[in-house]
Amino acid sequence: MRTLLLVYCLLLGTAEAREVLIVGNNYGAPKIYAQNDQPSGLLVDILSYADASLPQHQLTLHLYPWARAYWMAREHQAGIVGLSWTAERQQIFDYSIPLFYDEVLVVVRRDRAFDFAGLDDLAGRRVGLGAGGSFGEDFEQARRRGAFEVIEDNGPVPRLKKLLAGRIDAALINPGLASLQWAIGQDLVLRKRAGELLALPQPLKRDANYLGFHKSMAMGEFLEAFNAVIQQGYDSGEIPRLLERSSRPVAQESAAPAGESVPL
Repeated sequence: MRTLLLVYCLLLGTAEAREVLIVGNNYGAPKIYAQNDQPSGLLVDILSYADASLPQHQLTLHLYPWARAYWMAREHQAGIVGLSWTAERQQIFDYSIPLFYDEVLVVVRRDRAFDFAGLDDLAGRRVGLGAGGSFGEDFEQARRRGAFEVIEDNGPVPRLKKLLAGRIDAALINPGLASLQWAIGQDLVLRKRAGELLALPQPLKRDANYLGFHKSMAMGEFLEAFNAVIQQGYDSGEIPRLLERSSRPVAQESAAPAGESVPL
């Protein structure tokens, strides 16, 4: 499959501005994804907001499959947005404050549904997630001790197809129902068989997303300024209002009663 390279200069900035290269995931709608050959999504909107308040820096965003983006960040070629926290990653990256929280859904085949209240309920099961992905330290500890088998892929569409084919027992999809519905809408087979899928009422977790830089890049001064902008944006309500406007059409379509399984 041809690698898709997307470049999005959030603001041109001034000649004196320092470029800050950031990479991210190209298939994480509605959080961050490619749309009409341009980066789109909630994290992109947050970065754009920060860029407008940091005239001394020019933020430039490139989107790749997550595994490649994460490799680039590990090789200190760029910062990475959408990064979850783990103890291992804390040794590698300097983190921003949280930018966004997303729900990680546990999606199953309706005819093979099981009760889910936490990680222990994945024991012995095959779990699908994106290549290079992680959902926090508890998840990583369970993964390392072999509590469940992780099967990686290149996006939610092939993940859901594996689920329908019985090759995995659960697909982890984020952020929330909007992402699940977006993935189903991308593929004819998934649209035809959507009624066979079930999002369990209890999510795996509410996952914090960060901007991170390899410690060798010495981005502490930038992160201090960036964090101040993000904190001010949340304190003032500007970022929540921005996210509400960005997600409203999808959120209205995906509304469901709290605590119920959601048929699609």
